[in-house]
Amino acid sequence: MEEKKAKELISAFIREKNNLNYANLTDDNQYLGWVADFNINYNDQKMCLNLKEENDLFLLFVLALAWSRPGQWENAAYFVTYLKANNKDYPEYWLNNENIKHEIENRDKNATEIINKVYNSDTRNKISFRKDIFDSIHILAINWSEIKKELENSSLKGDYVSFMNYLRGINGLGVKSNRIYIKIPLILRELRCQNIYDNIPGDLCCVPDERVKKACSALDIKIPSMHKRDINSLIKVSTKIYNLFGDLYDLPLFAYEDIDNY
Repeated sequence: MEEKKAKELISAFIREKNNLNYANLTDDNQYLGWVADFNINYNDQKMCLNLKEENDLFLLFVLALAWSRPGQWENAAYFVTYLKANNKDYPEYWLNNENIKHEIENRDKNATEIINKVYNSDTRNKISFRKDIFDSIHILAINWSEIKKELENSSLKGDYVSFMNYLRGINGLGVKSNRIYIKIPLILRELRCQNIYDNIPGDLCCVPDERVKKACSALDIKIPSMHKRDINSLIKVSTKIYNLFGDLYDLPLFAYEDIDNY
């Protein structure tokens, strides 16, 4: 029954792909990744991340941090757009406490300005940049060299679970002093989609966020419990989603509430 519902949702997702500005499917319905195209234009420039470039790789992690906060997903997408458009996309900028103070003080103004400067902005609610994200980026910048090293070592060993555990272990990447969790597979998925590493397993790449879990509940798709909030629990859920949706990952489930007449 779950397989049947998954196939129906995949069909609906593909049917509606042109109406979903985050779908990013090719003509033959291959998923390119979320950051391949934000579908945001800034000064006639298409906003996207090329993960072969270190600054864009850094922004992928920033996206995961920002998206781990409560609120609509557009907050994270427009925040990363703001950083990239204003050349605030490199770790050294975030090691400077004065820069962080400036960003916190001007976050509301900057959120408003980035919306006013982009074309085809179609956000459901007012965009906001949360105050607590800036300290998390500072922590990301402090640990950036070691994070890259851990990622490279995972690639060499073919063991990305160790990287997931390492990232999970850094205090302060989540809300307040908490640790990042749900959005860790997002990082691996985007790296896999752009073939930065050719040995990332797909079953580590699905994000069981609240929208996805809500869709699973609506479709009566049973997913393992994550009450322990450890990496093994996260992987079990990601694996279940990947087994149902393959290289579309969690996207059909994420899109469930946006698909009319499903």
